[in-house]
Amino acid sequence: EILTSPSGYILDKKMRMKLRAVTFNNFGCFYKRRGKLHAALQYLAKALKIELTSEEVDNPAGTHLNLCATLSQLGRHGPALEHAQCAIELLEAMAETREQKGQEGQAPPNGATDDGSILAIAWHNMAVEQEHLGMLEAALSSYQQAVSVAEREWGAGHVKTLAIKYSLDEAHEKLAQARSKTSKASHGGGGGGHGG
Repeated sequence: EILTSPSGYILDKKMRMKLRAVTFNNFGCFYKRRGKLHAALQYLAKALKIELTSEEVDNPAGTHLNLCATLSQLGRHGPALEHAQCAIELLEAMAETREQKGQEGQAPPNGATDDGSILAIAWHNMAVEQEHLGMLEAALSSYQQAVSVAEREWGAGHVKTLAIKYSLDEAHEKLAQARSKTSKASHGGGGGGHGG
């Protein structure tokens, strides 16, 4: 509060709000790691509220992903999925904007952001939430997107890429098992109903 209040050390309101959002996000992560998920949600919601009203923020997609992970731990997979989707939309819009600026000769310096890495994580988180909600086909598609981004950003042999590939393989197995159960049920695997 000393740094980010109007009477504090930082007089520039935009900078104060940016720092306050980062601080709330950090508190949210702190409380999440400590297992205090409701406190984490409160701080992350405060960070997101600031980020939605300010153009000077660094990482609103990251806040959405932190909210996604926290909500998922609380078993609230619908809202968690929505935050993963928001993160992806923001990251893709930022990439598109950067691409347009690059075409105009205003490309950012190399390594200016790690949005690509965050995008891989966002696609992975979306797939996980889709799995929790029983949306296996959609989860497979999201995992494939995550693998594609991860290979581009980290390389095919990177430990994070391999972990996402493993999740994709597991989702393939779950879908095959679900289809097998559905197939057995529709082909008379339900037990006798004749005689009596």
